Amino acid sequence: MTTFIYSLMTDRKKGIIFLPFKLVLYLSSLVYWIVIICRSLFYRFGIFKSNKVPIKIISVGNLTLGGTGKTPFVISLSRILNNELKSQVGVLIRGYGWDEQAMLKKNLADIPILVGEDRVKQAHRAIKLYGSDTAILDDGFQYWELQRDLDIVLVDSRNPFGNGHLFPRGILRETKAALKRADIVVFTKTDKKTHEPEEMKRTIRGINSEVIFLEAVHRPKHLYDVKGRKEAGLSFLEGKRVILISSIGDPGYFEDTARGLGADIAEHIAFGDHHDYTIYDMERIMKRCDERAFDLILTTEKDTVKISRMSLSFGKYPLMVLCVEMDITDGKEALVARLHSLYSS
Repeated sequence: MTTFIYSLMTDRKKGIIFLPFKLVLYLSSLVYWIVIICRSLFYRFGIFKSNKVPIKIISVGNLTLGGTGKTPFVISLSRILNNELKSQVGVLIRGYGWDEQAMLKKNLADIPILVGEDRVKQAHRAIKLYGSDTAILDDGFQYWELQRDLDIVLVDSRNPFGNGHLFPRGILRETKAALKRADIVVFTKTDKKTHEPEEMKRTIRGINSEVIFLEAVHRPKHLYDVKGRKEAGLSFLEGKRVILISSIGDPGYFEDTARGLGADIAEHIAFGDHHDYTIYDMERIMKRCDERAFDLILTTEKDTVKISRMSLSFGKYPLMVLCVEMDITDGKEALVARLHSLYSS
């Protein structure tokens, strides 16, 4: 059912037969729009309280539902703050995505990851327990409860605003007008863009003339052999026939990346974002594997975390993980300068 609804939200389902379903979603999106407008007004006029904490708060969020590369960007930003600005950084995460939490802890071993629905409370814990002077508010663009010093919004260059509709008719969490609140907009996946950055910049500048723009890509680092517990170079994929397994926001980007590394894709078994694998899922995957001729299974770091947590196995089939990092290809100097300005103000 979730997959069907998402296909309606993204207009992958076309034709008159689906119009009644889309109408129901559109009417629901009007209710959603009223709710978010009222909520923002309540915070703006002080009916709901927005809390200020005595450290710098940097929000990293989306205007759309998932798939922009938020977790890799949080990792890159944390390293910039820690290494280049010598800040004592903490990351505040709600914790609904266990896979994201585990990825952050794996890649940011020396940076505290504070998990909890009440991120105001977690910010105070970061100060008390770790002496943090800066906190990254993960998925924070719509988190009004905590005041920010900097709002960074990620926009997917392949699908920046979906079909233009709000959830659940589309993938927008807020209208594009919300970008008025953004200080920095990061265009991700620009190596496989379907929309030109200059065109998107003109659109956004019409909303917010002061915004700073960055461009970034997901850069493959290496492969990891799960069973052999060792790394392999990216060239290992060249000419290999692979089955992809994923449960991420943008499975198409994963597929394009694997193909760009020379992999011959036999099949891509894709689940919804944040999907929790079950024994039934593994049986389905193994059945497909038994029916195919291929060299290895390739998956993502996020998926490996979930599969390992459930103690699930692919049996006799070799499993490799494609490890990637977020590489800021344009505008990094402007980002660092803006971050420095936070501490001098």
